[in-house]
Amino acid sequence: MTGDAGTFERRLSFDMSARCIVLIPIYRNVLEPLEEFSLDFSLRRLSARDLLFLAPEKLDVGYYQNRYPAIPVQRFPDVFFESIQGYNQLLLTPSFYEYYASYEFSLILQTDAIVLRDELSEWMARPYDYVGAPWPVANELLVGVPPFEGEHRRHLRIHVGNGGLSLRRNKSCVDLLHEYSSARDMFMRTGSSEDLFFSFMGAVSKQFILPNEIVASSFSLEIAPEKYVAMNGGRLPMGAHAWWKYAHNFWVRQFKESVDLLSAV
Repeated sequence: MTGDAGTFERRLSFDMSARCIVLIPIYRNVLEPLEEFSLDFSLRRLSARDLLFLAPEKLDVGYYQNRYPAIPVQRFPDVFFESIQGYNQLLLTPSFYEYYASYEFSLILQTDAIVLRDELSEWMARPYDYVGAPWPVANELLVGVPPFEGEHRRHLRIHVGNGGLSLRRNKSCVDLLHEYSSARDMFMRTGSSEDLFFSFMGAVSKQFILPNEIVASSFSLEIAPEKYVAMNGGRLPMGAHAWWKYAHNFWVRQFKESVDLLSAV
């Protein structure tokens, strides 16, 4: 991992008692208006946290340095940001999580996600190793990698969870990637979504702990937010992913101060 290592190390050493680092992947020279709104909104809630932009080596980060001067930038090889497959490979690499070993947790905050409240301390106090927005329609996979070969193949159905806004226990993610290295290799070869690896293989791990669908819906939402908010007694989650792409009218009601901006989508 390359880049301005001095700035990165200074930031990491700012508060070594911090349990969580917020990682913000960027790949465009300038954010789209709704991304900018989302990130500005989120950073006001996360101002007490350690924050870090993740960027490809060739990206011009002048916009980010001007708008967010307090947030350092860590560089990665361009291949990890040239496609969704490349990004998935980055987050399926054990050394990615090992690099942040001084933090117990990483919060992945993609630029199409938004944090409504900083409840990270409460979530870090829970036993979960990974939490992201639930999928109301289960994802399914027939697992045939060791130790689920031949007659031991497993048909898995999972509801948790989306990686766009996700809290991950770094050591547990490394352990799961090693526990199911054959599955990891398959996901790497096929370019499959990294969040599905943690969801499927975490569900059959000896140690990895995932929340159920309803618990995860209190952390983040993506698809069918009205359904989950109703099940949670009308309380919004800590955040949301791709929030302007799903249930547009629902989110417009949540951000009344931004009706003009949202109506342009």
